[in-house]
Amino acid sequence: MKIENKVAVISGGDSGIGLAISQKLKEEKVRIYDISKVITNNPIFEKSYECDISDDETVHNVVDDILKREGNIDLLFCNAGFGIGGRFENSSVETIDSIMNVNLIAHMKMVNLFAKHINENGKIIFTGSLASIIPLPYQACYSASKAGIENFSRAIATELKDKKIGVCTVMPGDIKTSFTENRIKEIGDDKIDKDEKRGIEKMEKSERKGKSPEFVAKRVLKIVKKKRTPLRVSIGGTSKFISFLVKILPVRMVNFLVDKIYT
Repeated sequence: MKIENKVAVISGGDSGIGLAISQKLKEEKVRIYDISKVITNNPIFEKSYECDISDDETVHNVVDDILKREGNIDLLFCNAGFGIGGRFENSSVETIDSIMNVNLIAHMKMVNLFAKHINENGKIIFTGSLASIIPLPYQACYSASKAGIENFSRAIATELKDKKIGVCTVMPGDIKTSFTENRIKEIGDDKIDKDEKRGIEKMEKSERKGKSPEFVAKRVLKIVKKKRTPLRVSIGGTSKFISFLVKILPVRMVNFLVDKIYT
């Protein structure tokens, strides 16, 4: 499917996977609007909006401005997000609220605002995670937020099919981005928290050896061009294999294997 001259909106397009997706879209001559915490003034964007996506009033103003400029849009990429590292009991209530608001609730609201203004054969693409189907210790809130995104995505895919709007969650595994360094760590200092620290270090080591954002972006572009949109896509050979194992192994066995890897 040709996407030249289509209009796209992306959250978190200033870095990492979001920036890589935006660069691929620009190569296809897509008009892109970025909604990020930081304005980069990158010329690939028609406009970049400085916006905390969990701030309802600011998001409403941004959406209104984009729709005034373009009328409707064709592609919505719900990509912004961050992670927490640490035992759940050590997480502050403020951090829990923040990650659920940014990773899940803000994107649900964004879809709510844009859905009526997405053209026929348009697409909504969510940046999910393998953590949505393999809940990770020391990343409980992150896993919950991504599981919420994946289930929300599948539900609205059914609701929007009559409008011919495709919905997909892409589920990368370990990706080498600034996400690792930006992870908020709330770690305790007693004996049991040594396992916590060791588990997080293992995760971050794997992430730093992970695939590039460009690898993910190439796969996302293929999804965007597909006439029939898959509900979810695991990205990377290892990720696909892990997704397959999750389907065939008992839940208790999956949790046992995760326990052995990270504790």
